[in-house]
Amino acid sequence: MPPKQKAGDEKSFNWYKTDRYFDQHNIFQHHNTAIEKTRYKLGMQTSSENTNAKSDSLDEPSAYLIEENVALPKDIFHSYLSYWIYEAAHCTPVMFLSLVIGVLISIIILFHDNKNCVGVSVGFLVTFFIIFGCVLGGIFGIPICDRDFKIKLLGETIARRPAGREWRTVAYNMNQYLFDEGLWYTPYYFYCGRKCQYFFNNLVKIEGPNTHPSSPTNDEENTQPDASEIEVLNVVGRFFIHSPDPILEAYLIKAAEINREAEFEYWRKQYPEVDLP
Repeated sequence: MPPKQKAGDEKSFNWYKTDRYFDQHNIFQHHNTAIEKTRYKLGMQTSSENTNAKSDSLDEPSAYLIEENVALPKDIFHSYLSYWIYEAAHCTPVMFLSLVIGVLISIIILFHDNKNCVGVSVGFLVTFFIIFGCVLGGIFGIPICDRDFKIKLLGETIARRPAGREWRTVAYNMNQYLFDEGLWYTPYYFYCGRKCQYFFNNLVKIEGPNTHPSSPTNDEENTQPDASEIEVLNVVGRFFIHSPDPILEAYLIKAAEINREAEFEYWRKQYPEVDLP
């Protein structure tokens, strides 16, 4: 018989509620635990049709296993709040400002009898709180704009043709890329696959090229039903000539096309009774 759990061992199951929560070793252990749980769930599944469909979509035999074995922050952290606190705690500017704010609060408490000291400290405290809010908004509110990161994300989308849960693998790969390249403080930038999908959709929507030319005459010609493919290719070619980054634009066009096809195929399999052309 397995030994009974001691009362003192209960603390090990609540490690995320203690100061040890921010220990990198414990995060790594919890990461492995999340992977083992997904592997266990995968072993309980016996549907070969889903496995074959996933493998065929990525053109590799172990694609479905890869998708199920990745562990994202949503699987690792107890809640989104704990994830956000962990991210902020590993951000150097945030930690520095938090330290300064803590020192100012301590000065106010220790020298509360000195009105001049308290007044000056309160002024600095308000100033640093404003700076703290601006830093948080700038770091966590503005998306990463690195060009290579965008091309990497578009390349992952083109290669894997993700739809639904398949975005988990793309999110995991992009998290590792950002951390390895020093573009983010932790390997947990995307909280889940859906966050990565939102980022991709916004990237294509904001930076995607308009393949229609600017002149009204050409607009009318290209909107006619008998517009040839050669004319469309010429329009795209002229756009690339005037584009500041033709490589990025080429990836944007290809990724948007692949994503439309993958989404259409995904939802067609979800609702086969809806007979769409």
